[in-house]
Amino acid sequence: MRPSLFVIGLVLLALSCQPDQPPAEPPQYNVPTDIEPFVQAFRDEARQRGQSVATDNLIIRFGAVSDKDVCGECLLQSNKTPVITLSNDPLCWQQMNAQERECLVFHELGHCVLKRLHKTDRFPNGAFVSLMNLNDVSVYATCRYPIGNDDCDKRPRRSYYIDELFNPNTPAPAWAK
Repeated sequence: MRPSLFVIGLVLLALSCQPDQPPAEPPQYNVPTDIEPFVQAFRDEARQRGQSVATDNLIIRFGAVSDKDVCGECLLQSNKTPVITLSNDPLCWQQMNAQERECLVFHELGHCVLKRLHKTDRFPNGAFVSLMNLNDVSVYATCRYPIGNDDCDKRPRRSYYIDELFNPNTPAPAWAK
């Protein structure tokens, strides 16, 4: 009987051992003053859609990004504070209008806060289905994509893209045909 108790004890000991995970970093919040209104707008948009988003553990900074063809990136690592880097390339942030900046920040928050991946689908009219597309995060910026005769009124388009950001199952809008 004793050898079998010893074997059972070894098995239980082996099953109880799990690889050590590094402890989680304490929450950090470090967002530049000129980016803060976009983070607040993101929280407000989530709240308007009945969702609560946690942005109390987030770092946003300006700096070099890993790919010269993008203006922002999100770095997510297990047990670490999510970090959004906005490109300090003069062709990026400095050249963007307020709507384009909002699109970029919302896109990166989509990755870092909502854990969304890129979505490259397009509607029949050629417009991207999601703000989470890889090629153009300014999908609802002023006067970029005319809708009918109302060339600069992008409120319906903006509303759809933000709805879809928080709910990927949002139905296609009428303007997508």
